Amino acid sequence: MTTSSRIILTAAAAASLLAVAAVGCTRAARPAVPARAVPPAAAAGAAILGEREGHAGRPVLSPAAGPAGTPGPGSSSPGQSPTGAACVTSAGNGNCGPYSYPPISNSNGYTTYVANNMWACGDGSCGPQTLTAYQPGNWSTTSTQASGNTAVLTYPNVQQVFTKTTNTAPAISAFSSITSDYTETMNPQPGTDAEAAYDLWLSHTSGPNEVMIWVDNVARGNGGARQIGAATITGQAFTVYQYGGGEIIFSLDQNKQSGTVDILAAVKWLQGHGLVSAGARLGQVDFGFEICSTGGKPEKFAVSRYTLTSTCGPAGGCFG
Repeated sequence: MTTSSRIILTAAAAASLLAVAAVGCTRAARPAVPARAVPPAAAAGAAILGEREGHAGRPVLSPAAGPAGTPGPGSSSPGQSPTGAACVTSAGNGNCGPYSYPPISNSNGYTTYVANNMWACGDGSCGPQTLTAYQPGNWSTTSTQASGNTAVLTYPNVQQVFTKTTNTAPAISAFSSITSDYTETMNPQPGTDAEAAYDLWLSHTSGPNEVMIWVDNVARGNGGARQIGAATITGQAFTVYQYGGGEIIFSLDQNKQSGTVDILAAVKWLQGHGLVSAGARLGQVDFGFEICSTGGKPEKFAVSRYTLTSTCGPAGGCFG
C-alpha cells in the first residue's frame, strides 16, 4: 500500500486500511487527511479535488476552464520544469508538474505530476530524500533510509489522474487498452529494501480500491501479504497477494528493470475472479518506488523511460 498524491478516495476509506504484520518490508496504516480548499485561482473553473494520501489534497484544474492565473499546458509554474531544466525538491510533499507529456495518452498539462511523496515521514522519523525531475519519463530520487527498517516510508512516483473534470472516474469497461512501458534503476546496495511498482486506484467496487503491480523486488518478499493466486498477464507470470480483504498485489515472478505491463488485463483478471466489481472505475495510475530501507546510505532510484497508453472502446467516455 502506497500513498501517492491526488488519490480519488474519501478520508474514511483511506483510514480503513490497517497495518500489516512485518514480513519483509511492510506498510503502515495511512492517516486520514481532509482535502485542501480550492485556491482563489481555481474558483473560476472546475477542479478535481482528490485526497492526497498522507497529506492534504491538491486540486487538479480542468484544462477546459483555464482560469486566470492557471498555467496552460506546457507552461512553467512553481514546481514545473521548463524544457531542459530540472525541478528539484526535498520537501516530503514536494511535487513537480503539472506536465503535458505526450507518452501518457491523457496527459494534458493539468493531470500529470512527479511527486517526492514521503507519505509516512510526518513524525520526522525518515531520512532525507530529494527528487529531481525533468519530465515524467526522466526523473530520479536519492533517498537515505535507516538500515533494517521494515515499513514503507516513501513512494516517489509519476502520477496520472484519470478522474475527469466532472469529478467522475471513467469505467474500466470504457477502455479497450491500458498499457505502460517503463525502464527503471534502483542501484541496490547491502540493506536495500524496496520495489518498483505501479499503483492503481479504483472506485465503485465492492472489492479493494488499491491494486499494485510490482515489477522489480529487492528484499521485499511478499510484504506481509498472503498469496491468493497466480496469474499470467500477456505472457508474464505473476504471483497474486492480498492484505486481508484489502489491497491486491501482482508481483512479477521474474524481476524486470525494463518492460511492458498490460494494466487493463490485470484489472480484468481481478474482475474475472470476482475481486473487483464489473462496474469499477479508474481514478489514477502511478509508477514509482516503495522505499523501506537503503541500508542507511544514499541510494538513487531512477526512471529513464515511462509511457502510459490508453485507448477508449467504441462507446468512448474514457477521457474528459
